Amino acid sequence: MPRPTQLPVSRPTRIAWKCACAWALAVVPWACAQADWAYPLPSPGTTSLIELCQGSELSRQVRSLHGQGYESSGGERVEFAAWYSSNWTDMRATWMTPLSANTGFIWGFGTGERGAKYRIDPSLKLGFIHRAALAPHTVLTVRATTTLGGRLREKSCTADYGDIGGVQTVNCRLAASTLEPAETLRYLFNETPRDRHQISVSISHAF
Repeated sequence: MPRPTQLPVSRPTRIAWKCACAWALAVVPWACAQADWAYPLPSPGTTSLIELCQGSELSRQVRSLHGQGYESSGGERVEFAAWYSSNWTDMRATWMTPLSANTGFIWGFGTGERGAKYRIDPSLKLGFIHRAALAPHTVLTVRATTTLGGRLREKSCTADYGDIGGVQTVNCRLAASTLEPAETLRYLFNETPRDRHQISVSISHAF
C-alpha cells in the first residue's frame, strides 16, 4: 500500500488546561492521528509514545471554581482558589508496544494532582489495538482502552455556625448555602474520569 513521505501533524499552539495531545511527539507516522492506525504497526520489540496530555476534564472542573467564593458571617471574603489550586496539573502519557505485525499493547499512566481540598488519584491506562485486512486495500482497526484510578475526591471543611449550629463538618463550597451542613456532604466531588473506557472501530481503504 503506498505511503506518503510525510503526514500532516496537528500542532497545538497553546497548552492550557485543555488536553493538548502531543501526537507530534510520536516517532512513527501512524501515531499522528487516530485515522493513521491504518498504517502497519512498528516491528515487535519497539515502544512508541503515542499521546501526551496535561490537564483533563476533572482538572478543568476543579479549576472552574477559581474566581468563586462566598462571604463569611464576619464579612470576610472566602476565595475558592486557595483550596482548589495545585502547582502541578495531572499529566497523562500513553505508549504502544507491538506484539505482532497487527496487534499492539497500549499502556500508560497519569500522575494525578492535588490541592488543599481535593485530589485526583494517579491512573493506569491499559488497552490494545488490532488490525485486520478485509480486502487487499481495506483494513479494519479496533482500538480499546480502559483507565484504572484517576478518581477526583474532595475534602470537607469544618465550620462554626455559632450558637445555632455549633461546629460542624460541611462541604467547603456550600458552607454558606441554605442547605444543612450534613446535606452538603452529599455533593462532595467523588467522580471517575468520564473517558475511562474508550473503544474505536475504523475501516480504511486505499485507492
